[in-house]
Amino acid sequence: MKKPTLFVIGILVLAFISIYFVIPQKIKTANVIEIDASDVNISKFLVNKRQWHKWWPGQHNAADSIHFSYNGADYVLQESTNSQMKTLIKIDSIELNSQLVYATTGEGLCEVTWLTEMQSSINPIERVAQFVKIKRHAKNIDTILTRFKKFMQNESNVYGMAIKISHIKNPIVLASTTHLNDYPAPETIYSLANGLRKQIKAQDALQLDSPMMNVHPDENGGYQIMVAIPINKIIKPGNGMVLNKLVKNANVLEAEVKGGKNTILNAFTQLKHYQKDHRLISPAMPYESLITHRIAEKDTAKWVTKVFWPIF
Repeated sequence: MKKPTLFVIGILVLAFISIYFVIPQKIKTANVIEIDASDVNISKFLVNKRQWHKWWPGQHNAADSIHFSYNGADYVLQESTNSQMKTLIKIDSIELNSQLVYATTGEGLCEVTWLTEMQSSINPIERVAQFVKIKRHAKNIDTILTRFKKFMQNESNVYGMAIKISHIKNPIVLASTTHLNDYPAPETIYSLANGLRKQIKAQDALQLDSPMMNVHPDENGGYQIMVAIPINKIIKPGNGMVLNKLVKNANVLEAEVKGGKNTILNAFTQLKHYQKDHRLISPAMPYESLITHRIAEKDTAKWVTKVFWPIF
């Protein structure tokens, strides 16, 4: 055998041997992203299979909460725990075992890591092909994680409504309270509001915004109801009324919702979750502002309400 031929064979043998040193027996990838969201919310949308369709960037069947696809690869959701989701990734003939895990890295911050692993082939040519495909696929995982981050950092997605921090503009409010056995009907609310309006008008004051209301259960099994109206100046309260002075420009969480009683109560629940997620403290009771006149508009689905929760 001629020397050049032996040299070529030697190079090829060295190349094949080097493949086993360069490409490990188990091909692994790890994609990491930091997200400005609480671990509770990350868990809700990452570990719960039924939530994946809300943020997934690729294709999926709405009736199927297990199978997803993106850019030529299929993803099969497997078992999950409180902190991870196991997923089988299929790329042509390659099957990758993977898991998504998350951990808190700071106040309101979480790190999500997507780990993949596969036993590589003993065939050097297949081994190289597998390595290239898997490393190329890691870019798809980056894209998917970026999409998840964008979804999680949109508060409308997480809490079902847009929440912002605003400030109290009208600190002087005339209020009236009462106790009822049942949740107040619109007629009761506006009866209290009309009484306040008469007192406001009698003292040449001006109503500055929509009526405000707070309803909370009391220890006797009924409801304590407060209806208030913001006004432009200090006046003398009427019988059964009280003049409250809020802190001007104090911070409040604010959101606007459309719907009836259940929608409004859920909005307050979400504001409470928001407070907890962002380590906020409330110095005062929440309230709603009745934008839609609820007697004039009978369809509760059309009621527009702003909900507020003082915070610091």
